[in-house]
Amino acid sequence: MTMRRYTNRARYAIAVIVILAAGLIFAYHRHNLQVERSRHARRPLQHDASSVVDSQMLQGKFGNAVPTQDRQAVEAALQAPDQPDPTMTQAAGTAAARSGNQRIVLTQPLGTTVEETEPTLTWDTPFVGWLYRVHIEDRDSHQTVVQSSILDEALWSVSSPLPRGHTYLWRVTASATGNHPAAQTVTSATGQFSVLSDAGEKQIQNARAHNPSHLLLGSLYTHHQMWTEAVLEYRKLVNEVPDSPQAIKLLRNAELRSNAQLASAAPQ
Repeated sequence: MTMRRYTNRARYAIAVIVILAAGLIFAYHRHNLQVERSRHARRPLQHDASSVVDSQMLQGKFGNAVPTQDRQAVEAALQAPDQPDPTMTQAAGTAAARSGNQRIVLTQPLGTTVEETEPTLTWDTPFVGWLYRVHIEDRDSHQTVVQSSILDEALWSVSSPLPRGHTYLWRVTASATGNHPAAQTVTSATGQFSVLSDAGEKQIQNARAHNPSHLLLGSLYTHHQMWTEAVLEYRKLVNEVPDSPQAIKLLRNAELRSNAQLASAAPQ
């Protein structure tokens, strides 16, 4: 009887020890897991390595991250004043463009610089079944550079390379087809865009080849007034350093410039 009690107590003690050991092992592994998670949370991801460079440059610490020839573009972007909100002015301009005879509204490219020498031009039109022709001229010489063939859709990719470093004016003429009861012709307002210069193209290509930070590339796009591209880079910058007021300001300014579509209605 005494031996049986001793055996039961021993079994009970062993069970308690096993349970306590299991609890300690579980707690130990849980602690290690939390420590590891904490380390990963603090450790920057490999694909976010540029965020370190971006953060330093936003504080004016360039080091060797930015070539000397590109620093001016970054500093100019950081020091640029806030852009005014052009919503009311733009809305008024768009309404005027849609009224009266100006019923074709040019959409892209407008008031920006394009990298391609054969960009695609687009416009909005209320007409159905009409035919279009695009006319492009050099802003300074007013000489016709290229003219499209007759088009049946509201877009056209320029058919021959435009010389780099020039600014161009373009407009669209719409004509009713033969089935229309009365022959009509409507011409849009004049839009403006530039083609990136050879020097600008070389600068941007060199920057891309060296895995640049989003701040650097966005600043170069801003410098060359490539607003759509600048917005995309600054959005990536804000995603990587969301607490930076400078990054948010850069994105806002680029978005306002892009939305404003500067010089979208040049004097005719």
